[in-house]
Amino acid sequence: MGLPKHIMAQVAHISGYVYEAQTGKPLPAATVYIAGTNTGASTDSTGYYSLTSHQSNITLVAQFMGFQQEKQQLHCPLNSETKANFLLKDRVRALDGIMVTAKSKARALRESAMPISVLTSKQIQGTASSINDVLARTVGVTVRNTGGIGSASRISVRGLEGKRMGLFVDEAPIGQMNNFVSLNDIPTSMIERIEIYKGLVPYKFGGSALGGAVNVVIKEYPPFYLDASYEVGSFNTHQLSSVIKRTLKDSGIQFGLGGAYTYSDNNYPMRLINIDDRWVKRNHDKFRKTIIGGSVKATKWWFDELKLELVYSNTNQQVQGIDRDIREAYNFSESFLSGLIIKKKDFFLDGLDLDWESAINWGRYGLVDKATVHYDWDGNKSSSESPFGGELGKLPSDANNHSIDALLKCNLAYTLNNQHSLNLNIYAGHTLQKPHDPLMDKTLGYSVNFPSYLSSITLGLSHDLSLFQGKLQNAFTLKGFFFRSHAQALETFSIKAPIPYDVYKNFWGFNDGLKYQINPQWLVKGSFNSEVRIPTSEELIGNGYSILPSPALRPERTTGFNLGILSHRDNRYGLFEGEVNIFYNILHDMVRFTPDIIPTMARYRNFGDVKTMGVEFDIKCDISKHWYLYTNATYQDLRDIRDTYPGTEVKNPTLGKRIPNVPYLLGNIGLEYHHNNLFGGSGQNTRFLYDASYIHQYYYDFEVSSYQDRKIPSTLTMDMGIEHSWGNGRWTLTAKVKNMLDKEIFSEFNRPLPGRNIAIKLRYLFK
Repeated sequence: MGLPKHIMAQVAHISGYVYEAQTGKPLPAATVYIAGTNTGASTDSTGYYSLTSHQSNITLVAQFMGFQQEKQQLHCPLNSETKANFLLKDRVRALDGIMVTAKSKARALRESAMPISVLTSKQIQGTASSINDVLARTVGVTVRNTGGIGSASRISVRGLEGKRMGLFVDEAPIGQMNNFVSLNDIPTSMIERIEIYKGLVPYKFGGSALGGAVNVVIKEYPPFYLDASYEVGSFNTHQLSSVIKRTLKDSGIQFGLGGAYTYSDNNYPMRLINIDDRWVKRNHDKFRKTIIGGSVKATKWWFDELKLELVYSNTNQQVQGIDRDIREAYNFSESFLSGLIIKKKDFFLDGLDLDWESAINWGRYGLVDKATVHYDWDGNKSSSESPFGGELGKLPSDANNHSIDALLKCNLAYTLNNQHSLNLNIYAGHTLQKPHDPLMDKTLGYSVNFPSYLSSITLGLSHDLSLFQGKLQNAFTLKGFFFRSHAQALETFSIKAPIPYDVYKNFWGFNDGLKYQINPQWLVKGSFNSEVRIPTSEELIGNGYSILPSPALRPERTTGFNLGILSHRDNRYGLFEGEVNIFYNILHDMVRFTPDIIPTMARYRNFGDVKTMGVEFDIKCDISKHWYLYTNATYQDLRDIRDTYPGTEVKNPTLGKRIPNVPYLLGNIGLEYHHNNLFGGSGQNTRFLYDASYIHQYYYDFEVSSYQDRKIPSTLTMDMGIEHSWGNGRWTLTAKVKNMLDKEIFSEFNRPLPGRNIAIKLRYLFK
């Protein structure tokens, strides 16, 4: 599902679509270029491309593996738009007297079989400062922040959130390493597109995510590429990022180096609703993060791609107090990651494709909380409950925990013919944790955290079927889930000797996705799944300092379906697209985060069964030559369906009640005006952007009365921005205002979020 195709700031702008001649279906990832130059572009998921030229008379070429190349002689008046669509025919070649159709067409059908929402680079830029900002405007997606820059956040798709979501970068999973890296760490200028999957997670991604996935696709770079940006904003926020790529043409070896630095005081005013509704300024919420990475990629060796990546990250984050004035506690983390990517088409066998990704991360992290004096918001001092200190609770901390995370994903896809293909996915992960907090142990007189590990393997075998020239596509996947863990835990506060737990379990699940292309403008789709999510290492074996192991935790299982209809058509100005989906899901043994009997500690427990049902719609349209509009809305109803409390015969008083702390009605609307050379001259482009988001009030405890006050009020926030580029896109200046009406916003158990904030960003691009 494509998004806007905005007019670029160039002397002559050429755009259009690339289709299959036989079926009329769009061809994603086709190449369109100007003959005799280095100017070119790739089509997106809708087959759309756009590029620019400094010449009026050009030869435009479209090509895609498995299809005949097509050329068009074009006259493109400068400072205007030219449309050019292509219909590519199958390329059939003779081999030993046998007619063989190239398999790339079937590969493309397999890869596009699952319905997908795509956020293009143009929408990622604009008023958004981070990936979370972009996702929050997408239909069916909620982002739950707990504060300002660097604060903890959870992404929710149709109400299924947090660790149930699969998070990927170029299809490589990063959720297992969320103590150190997150999607928000990726500068928006480096992103080609963001793919959001709802309902089913693509089998080639692997793992055991339930209900959806977010995949960030990094840009492919020309032989030489330099991209640098600096953003300064309210609350003393600074964000700097740069990337440089250099490809040696003859050898096909590419070298890359990049980094990002983020700093913010996060000192915005907040209202303390539990303390006389007084206003205070956040005074201990500074965030600092540095990331440095490098890569070497070879594309002309025996493998189609062989890539080695190294990434170092360092984070320091103060802990902001809400109920009391915290002044010293902070969290830290440091990690070193090494990754290897190997890709090869026709891997020892025609039609067999290999995709191998592996990574290992060495991490160090912890909480430092040693202050022996507490302060309230009036400045009054009191001694900590422990003589050894501790502002956040009854126990101090001086943790220096170590962890090793390793993962492997191997994907083997075999194309039998144009109708059938098979895929085997192997996803393995291992986490080893070694907690170390001598100050906490000294305070208690014994240890409460112990070394632990978790190993898991997920196997997926899939079959893709394509009939009626690709109009009907079906993907069925059978999954096996296996995990083993070792942990030690204290059952009660009075027992000081840990009890060892060794757990081995396995489960099976499946999913099926179907879509039918009624005609080039209409498509219907449906999916059904019965799958399992293996608990994460944090859920099952804890984090080594504040979350205790839960060795008896049962995996979550989901059963549900999705039905949708999509309309996609061109209008005289560009694109119109509309989509409606209904969804239903039962989540068994839902896992929730709960406080523990041991002070300052918590652990994950099985909550029980939850039912979800809802509907969503999404509309995008180029309403004139210069105006683009989008709007979407989601209603998601999550209900407690437990008859009794787990493990008892006691009737559940919240049976049928809405699950707390989850928004159920939300919507977005956006408007954009774009114009070439609005202020005269040439090679310039200007965009004015407006985005609004609405979230209806919801409760952060079970709703037992409409008069209860434990609720988060409705919010309507508006953002505006202006983006101006010149020098044929080499320089871009963006100014944006978020929450322009300075609305008071709460989220995540009534945590106050920033009010109005302003940012200015300068970007330089050379390629």
